[in-house]
Amino acid sequence: MRKGKFSMSRKRVLGALLLAGAVSFGLVACGDVQDSSSSPSSAPAAAADAAAFPVTITHKFGSTTIEKAPSRVVVIGTSSDDLDAALALGVTPVAFFDKSGSDGVPSYLQGKLDPSKTKLVNAANGVNAEEVGALTPDLILATADYGLDQEYANLSKVAPTIGYATEWGAQTWQEHVQVTAKALGKTAEAQKIIDTTQAAIDKVKADYPKAAGKTFTASVGNTPGKVFTLVSQKDFAVQLVQSLGLKLSPAIAGLGQNDSGSPTGSLTPEQYDKLGADLVIIAFTSPDLQQAFESNQLVASVKSGDYLVVDMETISALRYPTVYDIPWVLDKLKPGLAKLS
Repeated sequence: MRKGKFSMSRKRVLGALLLAGAVSFGLVACGDVQDSSSSPSSAPAAAADAAAFPVTITHKFGSTTIEKAPSRVVVIGTSSDDLDAALALGVTPVAFFDKSGSDGVPSYLQGKLDPSKTKLVNAANGVNAEEVGALTPDLILATADYGLDQEYANLSKVAPTIGYATEWGAQTWQEHVQVTAKALGKTAEAQKIIDTTQAAIDKVKADYPKAAGKTFTASVGNTPGKVFTLVSQKDFAVQLVQSLGLKLSPAIAGLGQNDSGSPTGSLTPEQYDKLGADLVIIAFTSPDLQQAFESNQLVASVKSGDYLVVDMETISALRYPTVYDIPWVLDKLKPGLAKLS
């Protein structure tokens, strides 16, 4: 579904943090529970294939060998890619060190992640290797860990640690599933999970055929006098929405070049009309910022189309597509898709 990758990890994290509000934003608990009938892990989980071990995985920080099927898995991530993949594969991690700053279970993992079984740690200020070691893990999954370059040396002394392949933020959600499955000895199940998630995308596309060819923008207002918007065809969020048949608005495509190559571009109030599209997706970090944006006279043309205001959890999930947040975030976009004609 998405093949684009960023050439510089710090550029993508800058864009991600600008669009998400900040790395420490709290996820908004909406209480939605996804129907398990469409869940990648709705079928009984198969045991790890003992014949798959030992297995060696090569990543940016070297090669990691896992001698036997892990029984105590710790996940560290700025997003929940590895966590979602492990859960979908039927593995319950003993802990998730969440660098997004969340203190609770994301809405898209309600009913899938049990905090009584998986310790949730707010790791917005970094990860303490001793705290990880106290959990006696035999595998650390950290392919979605921004800052791993500073942490890998200590973490790898605690347990076999799997890092990102080339740079943070460059692996697709499919690749996260594949590497997690390989580390857990469940490679045979990976494609089924990928296919199930892709089927959810394909179904939404089929259910809203009038979205084909329509333009969209996706933005966040988290700073007075400025709006950040997705501008790169390589951004995974852009590619997810485009997989539904829409296309990024030409009016904002490429504006990221003004932000040192970041996948987000910043617009000042005199440029707000550029956000106009057939479908405008936007989130605000406060009612005051929303009011200030909507009171701008140029925004009248933006709101004349299909104007969909979403919460920060939704825009963040859109930025970090995973096997579990993809169906959830697509449900959040359906009210906007339904109005396209």
